[in-house]
Amino acid sequence: MKKREALGLAMNLGWTMLFSLLIPLLVGIWLDRKLDTMPLFTLIGMILGILAATVGVARTTLRTFRAAVEQADEQAEGNDEEEPE
Repeated sequence: MKKREALGLAMNLGWTMLFSLLIPLLVGIWLDRKLDTMPLFTLIGMILGILAATVGVARTTLRTFRAAVEQADEQAEGNDEEEPE
């Protein structure tokens, strides 16, 4: 994996985690303040955010590993070709 691809992957994972965690948490805090139910929706938002971040990071990681395996397979196939006599 090239440095540029690795940096792109790290940024993608970072943004995925940030927004997956932050948005449900902020919605939970807002709902708790609006409905005066502190800390019910904050906890629900936190749990949903953790689940969403985990799923997002897992999907990104699996997609990256699949692409790396396919690339390695293609390179291996190119090296295994026999030279004509």
